[in-house]
Amino acid sequence: ADRAAKLPSITTMVSSVAREEGARALFSGLTPALLGSAMSWGGFFYFYERFKPTGAGAGAHALASMQAGAAMVFLTNPVWLVKTRLQLQRGGAGAGAQRYSGVVDAFSKIVRDEGWLALYRGLLPALLLTSHGAVQFVVYEELKRIRKPSGAGQSEALAYGAVSKLAAATATYPYQVVKTRVQQRFPAADTKFAGDLAGGEVARTMRCVADTWAHEGLRGFFKGCWPNALRVMPSAALTFWTYEIVVNAAATGDVT
Repeated sequence: ADRAAKLPSITTMVSSVAREEGARALFSGLTPALLGSAMSWGGFFYFYERFKPTGAGAGAHALASMQAGAAMVFLTNPVWLVKTRLQLQRGGAGAGAQRYSGVVDAFSKIVRDEGWLALYRGLLPALLLTSHGAVQFVVYEELKRIRKPSGAGQSEALAYGAVSKLAAATATYPYQVVKTRVQQRFPAADTKFAGDLAGGEVARTMRCVADTWAHEGLRGFFKGCWPNALRVMPSAALTFWTYEIVVNAAATGDVT
């Protein structure tokens, strides 16, 4: 019955959240999301440029991307965990007394109640998600090889960034689902998934995979895939466009 259940549409979910929790709930986790994005993209490009060999092929680009991604996972996982916790807590009348009131409160309560290692929940699927960057940069570099962004505007980078992000987001989305479910706060009365297991990170991750498959089947690993794609494609397009403009300006000496 769980597998056959119809998934709600994007518009249904948006209206439901706004109706039950208020329009403000649609922006839950915005502060850590902005902080995490700034740290992740800035650090990722820094490490990627240093790990990437000059004139290398797709395999080297993929490896450099995964190395850069792994470095950023260890630096930013606590930020993304707090974002997930803030987004998943319910804001209606039934919310418990232990609700997080903000980013600082979430950090302090997680460390106090669960220990500082809890900030690294979801680390295993997050490391597996470094394949996301590998797929993205391989697709992006191949598109650049077919037609290199040209001119001061580097406009092709907008399309390349969006397409490569869509490919990567779709291919690696199951890891994202598992990571989010492992990071959520337990106990949760409305969930079928076990989170607090004595075996640690590997046990939690494998149990989440097994539970998702048992209750929802393959489709469960792609829940929220299209809203996620609509969220990340525009930002990726703008990020890669900005990146190409900066690199082009640095190469030509035109920094005005």
